Amino acid sequence: MATLATLTFGLFALGVGTLAYVLTANLERQPEYPTLMTDRMRLIGLLIALAGGGLAVIFLGYSVISYVG
Repeated sequence: MATLATLTFGLFALGVGTLAYVLTANLERQPEYPTLMTDRMRLIGLLIALAGGGLAVIFLGYSVISYVG
């Protein structure tokens, strides 16, 4: 049962990382906002996506190890 919980959390983290990347990767510059603001939002979204991907790799790897072992 622990395998199912870690697998679920890993998939959820992967989904959150993907969602954050998709939402922030396509930001376009707006005339009323400075360019630096848009670039920072893209960077923050990329960092959230990388953190979600890292958590997903850790939890999915742990679920595979606990299932096999």
